Amino acid sequence: MSSVAGAAFSLGVLAVLALLAGAYTFLPGVVEGVVARSVQDWLNLERAPEVRLESDPPPAMLLGEFSGGRVVMEGAEFGGLRTRRVEVELEPFRLRVLRSLREGELVPERPIAGDLRVVVAEEEISRVARLDSRVSRVDLRPGAVFVGSDVEVLGNELPFAVRGELSVRGGSLVFAPRSVYIAGAPLPQRVSRRMLEGVSFVYRLEGFPEGTRIGEVRSLDGRLLLTGRIEGLLG
Repeated sequence: MSSVAGAAFSLGVLAVLALLAGAYTFLPGVVEGVVARSVQDWLNLERAPEVRLESDPPPAMLLGEFSGGRVVMEGAEFGGLRTRRVEVELEPFRLRVLRSLREGELVPERPIAGDLRVVVAEEEISRVARLDSRVSRVDLRPGAVFVGSDVEVLGNELPFAVRGELSVRGGSLVFAPRSVYIAGAPLPQRVSRRMLEGVSFVYRLEGFPEGTRIGEVRSLDGRLLLTGRIEGLLG
């Protein structure tokens, strides 16, 4: 009798271990898929983003505990900009496992948040700048932005460019002009300052999901990097 009970106990343990192993094997993919579909619906994306979740130690995910993760969107429209790439580095979060099972959707203990990186190509910044008819092109370089157009001098059209810096203020991209170039040659600073009085370029960052904050902008070689924070994923 004891041998039968022992065998039954062993089978029970094996069954539990098999169940846990199955859950441990399939749970990450299931959760990642749900997160991807939720982000796709939230941002109205054409295709679901790539989602990778982490749990340290790995078995902690069985309790709904995740140490972080990454959401990657390629070529998505984000905040009114056609981006090259959007990345969200997720902070640690915890799911309410029983409630998630009962409601059939993932329920976090609190809204999921993360650090945001948005890469925008130079061509898109040029498109936005051309909304101002005086601007014909934008050249992005490390630490500097050139906003250009053509001016007529003695019957000839010459390339005119303003070098400056971009920053984020009050929810807008703000271009601060510093110097003027004509046909590639810089004008004296005194002349540049006089020409640039009252000149500004402001693009309102609208259309970002609620809970998104853009804090910094950096010009790189041929692209723009916006960084900030996003809150409210699955929240």
